[in-house]
Amino acid sequence: MSKEERLRILLRNFVEFEKDVEIAYIYSNQGLLISKYSRSSSNVEDNKELEKVHGAFTAIVENLLDKISSEYKIGHYGSGSFETSDHRIIYLQAGQDAILVLLCNYETNLNILFPMAYLIVEKIAQILEESYDPRYNTLDVPDLWVNEKFSLGLDKHSVTNPEPVLEGIYPLHQIKMEKKKHLFKLIILGSAAVGKTTLVNQFLKKDHIIDYRPTLGISISSQKYFIQGKRDDTIEFLIYDLAGQEFFKRVRHQYYRGASCAFVMYDVTRRDTFEEGLKYWLDDARKELGNIPFILIGNKIDLEDQRQIQRDEGIQKAKELKCFFTETSALKNTNVQDTFKLVGIGLFFQSNQN
Repeated sequence: MSKEERLRILLRNFVEFEKDVEIAYIYSNQGLLISKYSRSSSNVEDNKELEKVHGAFTAIVENLLDKISSEYKIGHYGSGSFETSDHRIIYLQAGQDAILVLLCNYETNLNILFPMAYLIVEKIAQILEESYDPRYNTLDVPDLWVNEKFSLGLDKHSVTNPEPVLEGIYPLHQIKMEKKKHLFKLIILGSAAVGKTTLVNQFLKKDHIIDYRPTLGISISSQKYFIQGKRDDTIEFLIYDLAGQEFFKRVRHQYYRGASCAFVMYDVTRRDTFEEGLKYWLDDARKELGNIPFILIGNKIDLEDQRQIQRDEGIQKAKELKCFFTETSALKNTNVQDTFKLVGIGLFFQSNQN
Protein backbone atom coordinates (compact mmCIF):
# COMPACT_ATOMS: atom_id res chain seq x y z
CA MET A 1 0.00 0.00 0.00
CA SER A 2 1.37 3.46 -0.90
CA LYS A 3 1.93 6.30 1.58
CA GLU A 4 -0.87 8.29 -0.05
CA GLU A 5 -3.34 5.42 0.36
CA ARG A 6 -2.39 4.90 4.01
CA LEU A 7 -2.76 8.59 4.81
CA ARG A 8 -6.19 8.78 3.18
CA ILE A 9 -7.43 5.66 4.99
CA LEU A 10 -6.11 7.01 8.29
CA LEU A 11 -7.82 10.39 7.83
CA ARG A 12 -11.06 8.72 6.74
CA ASN A 13 -11.08 6.45 9.79
CA PHE A 14 -10.32 9.38 12.10
CA VAL A 15 -12.97 11.74 10.70
CA GLU A 16 -15.65 9.03 10.59
CA PHE A 17 -14.82 8.03 14.20
CA GLU A 18 -14.58 11.54 15.67
CA LYS A 19 -18.05 12.92 14.93
CA ASP A 20 -17.06 16.50 15.86
CA VAL A 21 -14.33 16.60 13.18
CA GLU A 22 -15.62 17.81 9.81
CA ILE A 23 -12.41 17.96 7.76
CA ALA A 24 -8.84 16.74 8.29
CA TYR A 25 -5.93 18.14 6.25
CA ILE A 26 -2.27 17.14 6.12
CA TYR A 27 0.05 19.84 4.81
CA SER A 28 3.79 19.83 4.30
CA ASN A 29 5.87 22.42 6.13
CA GLN A 30 6.09 24.22 2.78
CA GLY A 31 2.29 24.60 2.71
CA LEU A 32 1.56 21.91 0.10
CA LEU A 33 -1.56 19.81 0.62
CA ILE A 34 -0.54 16.16 1.12
CA SER A 35 -3.91 14.61 1.95
CA LYS A 36 -7.44 15.61 2.94
CA TYR A 37 -10.66 13.96 4.04
CA SER A 38 -14.03 15.60 4.70
CA ARG A 39 -17.22 14.22 6.13
CA SER A 40 -19.99 13.80 3.57
CA SER A 41 -23.76 13.55 3.79
CA SER A 42 -26.13 11.04 2.22
CA ASN A 43 -28.24 13.99 1.04
CA VAL A 44 -27.09 15.43 -2.34
CA GLU A 45 -28.18 19.01 -1.52
CA ASP A 46 -26.47 18.85 1.88
CA ASN A 47 -23.30 17.69 0.14
CA LYS A 48 -23.36 20.68 -2.22
CA GLU A 49 -23.65 23.02 0.75
CA LEU A 50 -20.88 21.19 2.59
CA GLU A 51 -18.59 21.51 -0.44
CA LYS A 52 -19.08 25.29 -0.45
CA VAL A 53 -18.35 25.57 3.26
CA HIS A 54 -15.38 23.22 3.09
CA GLY A 55 -13.96 25.03 0.05
CA ALA A 56 -14.11 28.33 1.94
CA PHE A 57 -12.39 26.78 4.97
CA THR A 58 -9.65 25.26 2.82
CA ALA A 59 -8.69 28.78 1.71
CA ILE A 60 -8.79 29.97 5.33
CA VAL A 61 -6.62 27.08 6.51
CA GLU A 62 -3.98 27.80 3.87
CA ASN A 63 -3.85 31.44 5.01
CA LEU A 64 -3.64 30.27 8.61
CA LEU A 65 -0.60 28.12 7.83
CA ASP A 66 1.39 31.25 7.00
CA LYS A 67 0.39 32.81 10.32
CA ILE A 68 1.22 29.68 12.31
CA SER A 69 4.53 29.24 10.53
CA SER A 70 5.65 32.81 11.19
CA GLU A 71 4.61 32.53 14.84
CA TYR A 72 6.52 29.31 15.49
CA LYS A 73 9.38 29.92 13.02
CA ILE A 74 9.43 27.96 9.78
CA GLY A 75 9.19 24.20 10.26
CA HIS A 76 8.19 24.30 13.95
CA TYR A 77 4.42 24.49 14.16
CA GLY A 78 3.92 22.96 17.61
CA SER A 79 0.20 22.54 18.32
CA GLY A 80 -2.76 24.66 19.31
CA SER A 81 -6.21 25.82 18.29
CA PHE A 82 -8.21 28.72 16.90
CA GLU A 83 -11.90 29.52 17.13
CA THR A 84 -14.45 31.17 14.87
CA SER A 85 -18.06 31.94 15.67
CA ASP A 86 -19.10 28.35 14.91
CA HIS A 87 -15.96 26.21 14.52
CA ARG A 88 -12.72 25.22 16.18
CA ILE A 89 -9.55 24.76 14.13
CA ILE A 90 -6.86 22.51 15.63
CA TYR A 91 -3.31 22.11 14.33
CA LEU A 92 -0.56 19.69 15.35
CA GLN A 93 2.92 19.13 13.98
CA ALA A 94 3.31 15.62 12.51
CA GLY A 95 6.96 14.72 12.71
CA GLN A 96 9.52 17.06 11.17
CA ASP A 97 7.88 17.65 7.81
CA ALA A 98 4.10 17.95 8.12
CA ILE A 99 1.17 19.44 10.03
CA LEU A 100 -2.33 18.08 10.69
CA VAL A 101 -5.16 20.64 10.63
CA LEU A 102 -8.68 19.75 11.83
CA LEU A 103 -11.89 21.68 11.29
CA CYS A 104 -14.19 20.82 14.19
CA ASN A 105 -17.63 21.56 15.55
CA TYR A 106 -17.50 24.46 18.01
CA GLU A 107 -18.82 22.29 20.84
CA THR A 108 -16.08 19.65 20.55
CA ASN A 109 -14.41 18.64 23.80
CA LEU A 110 -10.76 19.49 23.13
CA ASN A 111 -9.58 17.64 26.25
CA ILE A 112 -10.79 14.41 24.66
CA LEU A 113 -9.98 15.23 21.02
CA PHE A 114 -6.38 16.40 21.52
CA PRO A 115 -4.98 13.06 22.83
CA MET A 116 -6.50 11.20 19.89
CA ALA A 117 -5.16 13.83 17.47
CA TYR A 118 -1.67 13.45 18.98
CA LEU A 119 -1.92 9.70 18.37
CA ILE A 120 -2.95 10.31 14.75
CA VAL A 121 -0.02 12.65 14.06
CA GLU A 122 2.39 10.00 15.33
CA LYS A 123 0.93 7.57 12.78
CA ILE A 124 1.19 10.27 10.08
CA ALA A 125 4.85 10.85 10.94
CA GLN A 126 5.58 7.12 10.74
CA ILE A 127 3.88 6.83 7.34
CA LEU A 128 5.70 9.85 5.90
CA GLU A 129 9.05 8.68 7.28
CA GLU A 130 8.36 5.14 5.99
CA SER A 131 8.82 3.66 9.47
CA TYR A 132 5.19 2.52 9.72
CA ASP A 133 5.06 -1.21 10.52
CA PRO A 134 1.61 -2.82 10.03
CA ARG A 135 2.63 -5.74 12.27
CA TYR A 136 2.57 -3.46 15.30
CA ASN A 137 0.45 -0.56 14.13
CA THR A 138 -2.95 0.02 12.59
CA LEU A 139 -4.78 2.66 10.57
CA ASP A 140 -7.86 2.12 12.74
CA VAL A 141 -8.77 4.56 15.51
CA PRO A 142 -8.87 3.02 19.02
CA ASP A 143 -12.20 3.12 20.82
CA LEU A 144 -11.05 4.38 24.22
CA TRP A 145 -13.86 5.60 26.47
CA VAL A 146 -12.87 8.77 28.32
CA ASN A 147 -14.78 10.37 31.18
CA GLU A 148 -16.17 13.73 30.03
CA LYS A 149 -14.67 15.40 33.13
CA PHE A 150 -11.14 14.39 32.12
CA SER A 151 -8.86 17.41 31.65
CA LEU A 152 -5.50 17.77 29.92
CA GLY A 153 -5.00 21.12 31.61
CA LEU A 154 -5.45 23.07 28.37
CA ASP A 155 -6.23 26.21 30.38
CA LYS A 156 -2.51 26.46 31.04
CA HIS A 157 -2.01 26.88 27.29
CA SER A 158 -4.82 29.41 26.69
CA VAL A 159 -3.89 32.55 24.76
CA THR A 160 -4.40 35.64 26.89
CA ASN A 161 -5.96 38.73 25.30
CA PRO A 162 -6.22 37.07 21.87
CA GLU A 163 -6.10 39.24 18.76
CA PRO A 164 -7.63 38.00 15.49
CA VAL A 165 -5.07 36.38 13.18
CA LEU A 166 -7.52 36.58 10.28
CA GLU A 167 -10.94 38.18 10.18
CA GLY A 168 -13.16 36.38 12.70
CA ILE A 169 -10.48 33.85 13.70
CA TYR A 170 -8.93 34.05 17.17
CA PRO A 171 -6.16 31.97 18.74
CA LEU A 172 -7.50 29.82 21.58
CA HIS A 173 -4.57 27.62 22.67
CA GLN A 174 -0.87 27.67 21.93
CA ILE A 175 0.79 24.51 23.25
CA LYS A 176 4.52 24.70 23.85
CA MET A 177 5.85 21.79 25.86
CA GLU A 178 9.23 21.73 27.58
CA LYS A 179 11.47 19.43 25.55
CA LYS A 180 12.56 16.63 27.85
CA LYS A 181 12.30 12.92 28.52
CA HIS A 182 9.33 11.71 30.55
CA LEU A 183 9.45 8.51 32.61
CA PHE A 184 6.17 6.99 33.78
CA LYS A 185 5.69 3.89 35.90
CA LEU A 186 2.75 1.79 34.74
CA ILE A 187 1.43 -1.21 36.66
CA ILE A 188 -0.61 -3.97 35.02
CA LEU A 189 -3.10 -5.66 37.37
CA GLY A 190 -5.60 -8.46 37.01
CA SER A 191 -6.36 -12.10 37.74
CA ALA A 192 -4.22 -14.95 36.41
CA ALA A 193 -4.46 -15.77 32.68
CA VAL A 194 -6.35 -12.62 31.60
CA GLY A 195 -3.58 -11.79 29.10
CA LYS A 196 -1.47 -9.22 30.97
CA THR A 197 1.90 -10.54 29.83
CA THR A 198 0.73 -10.99 26.22
CA LEU A 199 -0.55 -7.39 26.22
CA VAL A 200 2.79 -6.08 27.50
CA ASN A 201 4.79 -8.21 25.04
CA GLN A 202 2.73 -6.91 22.12
CA PHE A 203 3.46 -3.32 23.17
CA LEU A 204 7.15 -4.16 23.59
CA LYS A 205 7.14 -5.99 20.25
CA LYS A 206 8.28 -9.01 22.31
CA ASP A 207 11.96 -8.17 22.52
CA HIS A 208 12.42 -5.53 25.22
CA ILE A 209 12.01 -7.42 28.53
CA ILE A 210 14.87 -6.23 30.74
CA ASP A 211 14.16 -8.01 34.00
CA TYR A 212 12.12 -11.03 35.07
CA ARG A 213 11.72 -12.25 38.64
CA PRO A 214 9.46 -15.30 38.67
CA THR A 215 9.94 -15.92 42.39
CA LEU A 216 8.56 -12.44 43.13
CA GLY A 217 5.75 -12.71 40.58
CA ILE A 218 6.75 -9.62 38.62
CA SER A 219 8.11 -8.79 35.17
CA ILE A 220 9.69 -5.34 34.68
CA SER A 221 10.06 -3.93 31.17
CA SER A 222 10.65 -0.59 29.48
CA GLN A 223 9.59 0.98 26.20
CA LYS A 224 10.14 4.40 24.60
CA TYR A 225 8.22 6.31 21.97
CA PHE A 226 7.98 9.86 20.68
CA ILE A 227 5.23 12.49 20.93
CA GLN A 228 4.15 13.85 17.51
CA GLY A 229 6.88 11.76 15.92
CA LYS A 230 9.54 14.16 17.28
CA ARG A 231 12.70 12.87 18.89
CA ASP A 232 12.76 15.84 21.27
CA ASP A 233 9.79 14.65 23.33
CA THR A 234 10.41 11.11 24.53
CA ILE A 235 8.07 9.07 26.71
CA GLU A 236 9.45 6.02 28.47
CA PHE A 237 7.20 3.56 30.23
CA LEU A 238 8.57 1.45 33.05
CA ILE A 239 6.04 -1.39 33.01
CA TYR A 240 5.41 -3.60 36.03
CA ASP A 241 3.46 -6.73 35.07
CA LEU A 242 2.28 -8.15 38.40
CA ALA A 243 1.37 -11.84 38.68
CA GLY A 244 -2.28 -12.58 39.31
CA GLN A 245 -1.88 -15.76 41.35
CA GLU A 246 -3.11 -15.76 44.95
CA PHE A 247 0.35 -16.68 46.26
CA PHE A 248 1.85 -13.33 45.20
CA LYS A 249 -0.79 -11.03 46.70
CA ARG A 250 1.15 -10.40 49.89
CA VAL A 251 4.16 -8.85 48.09
CA ARG A 252 2.39 -6.61 45.59
CA HIS A 253 1.98 -3.39 47.53
CA GLN A 254 5.71 -2.66 47.47
CA TYR A 255 5.51 -2.54 43.66
CA TYR A 256 2.52 -0.16 43.65
CA ARG A 257 4.54 2.74 45.00
CA GLY A 258 5.33 5.54 42.58
CA ALA A 259 2.96 4.34 39.85
CA SER A 260 1.79 7.02 37.41
CA CYS A 261 -1.05 4.91 36.04
CA ALA A 262 -2.63 1.46 36.43
CA PHE A 263 -4.24 -0.93 33.95
CA VAL A 264 -6.83 -3.26 35.50
CA MET A 265 -7.44 -6.14 33.10
CA TYR A 266 -10.10 -8.80 32.88
CA ASP A 267 -11.03 -11.53 30.40
CA VAL A 268 -14.33 -10.75 28.62
CA THR A 269 -15.05 -14.51 28.49
CA ARG A 270 -14.72 -15.01 32.29
CA ARG A 271 -17.05 -13.05 34.54
CA ASP A 272 -15.10 -14.01 37.67
CA THR A 273 -12.07 -12.02 36.38
CA PHE A 274 -14.30 -8.98 35.78
CA GLU A 275 -15.72 -9.09 39.29
CA GLU A 276 -12.34 -9.74 40.92
CA GLY A 277 -10.79 -6.94 38.83
CA LEU A 278 -13.31 -4.46 40.21
CA LYS A 279 -13.72 -5.73 43.78
CA TYR A 280 -10.14 -6.62 44.52
CA TRP A 281 -7.56 -5.29 42.06
CA LEU A 282 -8.92 -1.83 41.39
CA ASP A 283 -10.10 -1.22 44.95
CA ASP A 284 -6.83 -2.44 46.47
CA ALA A 285 -4.61 -0.37 44.17
CA ARG A 286 -6.74 2.77 44.50
CA LYS A 287 -6.47 2.63 48.31
CA GLU A 288 -2.70 2.51 47.95
CA LEU A 289 -2.23 4.95 45.04
CA GLY A 290 -5.09 7.43 45.36
CA ASN A 291 -6.07 9.63 42.44
CA ILE A 292 -3.92 8.33 39.58
CA PRO A 293 -5.50 7.34 36.23
CA PHE A 294 -6.96 3.82 36.14
CA ILE A 295 -7.81 2.14 32.82
CA LEU A 296 -10.25 -0.76 32.89
CA ILE A 297 -9.38 -3.14 30.03
CA GLY A 298 -11.53 -5.99 28.76
CA ASN A 299 -9.20 -8.40 26.94
CA LYS A 300 -9.71 -11.36 24.56
CA ILE A 301 -12.33 -9.72 22.34
CA ASP A 302 -11.17 -12.07 19.59
CA LEU A 303 -13.23 -14.74 21.44
CA GLU A 304 -16.49 -12.92 20.71
CA ASP A 305 -18.61 -16.09 20.66
CA GLN A 306 -17.53 -16.81 24.25
CA ARG A 307 -18.06 -13.29 25.59
CA GLN A 308 -19.73 -12.98 29.01
CA ILE A 309 -19.17 -9.24 29.69
CA GLN A 310 -20.53 -6.87 27.07
CA ARG A 311 -18.75 -3.62 26.22
CA ASP A 312 -21.64 -1.50 27.57
CA GLU A 313 -21.35 -3.19 30.95
CA GLY A 314 -17.64 -2.38 31.09
CA ILE A 315 -18.27 1.26 30.17
CA GLN A 316 -20.98 1.55 32.82
CA LYS A 317 -18.62 0.28 35.52
CA ALA A 318 -15.89 2.64 34.31
CA LYS A 319 -18.32 5.56 34.60
CA GLU A 320 -19.27 4.55 38.14
CA LEU A 321 -15.64 4.12 39.17
CA LYS A 322 -14.36 7.19 37.27
CA CYS A 323 -11.95 5.12 35.16
CA PHE A 324 -11.06 5.08 31.49
CA PHE A 325 -12.18 2.05 29.50
CA THR A 326 -11.20 0.10 26.42
CA GLU A 327 -11.28 -3.44 25.05
CA THR A 328 -8.35 -5.27 23.47
CA SER A 329 -7.22 -8.48 21.93
CA ALA A 330 -3.67 -8.92 23.17
CA LEU A 331 -3.37 -12.06 21.02
CA LYS A 332 -4.38 -10.23 17.80
CA ASN A 333 -2.69 -6.93 18.84
CA THR A 334 -6.01 -5.05 18.64
CA ASN A 335 -5.98 -1.66 20.44
CA VAL A 336 -2.76 -2.56 22.28
CA GLN A 337 -0.21 -0.06 20.94
CA ASP A 338 -2.72 2.76 20.80
CA THR A 339 -4.00 2.22 24.35
CA PHE A 340 -0.50 2.52 25.80
CA LYS A 341 0.26 5.55 23.65
CA LEU A 342 -2.95 7.41 24.47
CA VAL A 343 -2.26 6.90 28.16
CA GLY A 344 1.28 8.21 27.64
CA ILE A 345 -0.04 11.32 25.86
CA GLY A 346 -2.42 12.04 28.76
CA LEU A 347 0.37 11.61 31.32
CA PHE A 348 2.67 13.77 29.17
CA PHE A 349 0.20 16.67 29.32
CA GLN A 350 -0.46 16.24 33.01
CA SER A 351 3.25 16.17 33.84
CA ASN A 352 3.66 19.50 32.06
CA GLN A 353 0.99 21.05 34.30
CA ASN A 354 3.27 20.71 37.31
